[in-house]
Amino acid sequence: MKEYFRKTITSILISSVIAFILGLLMVAVPNISLQAIGIVFGIYLLIHGSSLIIVSFMAHNIYVPFYGIMSGILSIIAGIIMLAMPNVLSTVLTIALGIWIIFSSINVISISISVRKRVPNWYLWLILGIIDLICGIIILFNPFASSISIVVLAGIVMMVHSAVTFIDTLMIKKEIKEVTKALEANLKEAK
Repeated sequence: MKEYFRKTITSILISSVIAFILGLLMVAVPNISLQAIGIVFGIYLLIHGSSLIIVSFMAHNIYVPFYGIMSGILSIIAGIIMLAMPNVLSTVLTIALGIWIIFSSINVISISISVRKRVPNWYLWLILGIIDLICGIIILFNPFASSISIVVLAGIVMMVHSAVTFIDTLMIKKEIKEVTKALEANLKEAK
């Protein structure tokens, strides 16, 4: 099980770095074609969503993977929409990214609560999950009207989200033994 987690952690870290770079690009060069960003972001969402679903199904015996599967499905749907209609990026990006980050943060909050009795720094995951949730809500209910503002805001939120995910994953990697034991114990208690 530890080997499975190590492989998963590596893929999440790589995905977070890619998301951070994409967010940085969106902030640094918001004038580049929204269509190009939409296509790149659509491909990223397809890959990320597929990996979330695969990881969730592989971890079904450790915890209930509902949020991971829902995040994956929403990411894939958003990716398909982005690839089909990259010109409507400003609207789709706001809605898709907001929902995706909200589900992802709920997953982090859920895991942090389920390991709270056995992992000493569980509250840090909870705090990072709450920060991520706030970012998702901000982008979902984005008050900005300009597409450039939306691209910049989405880029900033994407960088924050990927940084939070990266930090969460490093914390899990550091305490992988305790996290694995906690999740297995919770599974046994649930049965």
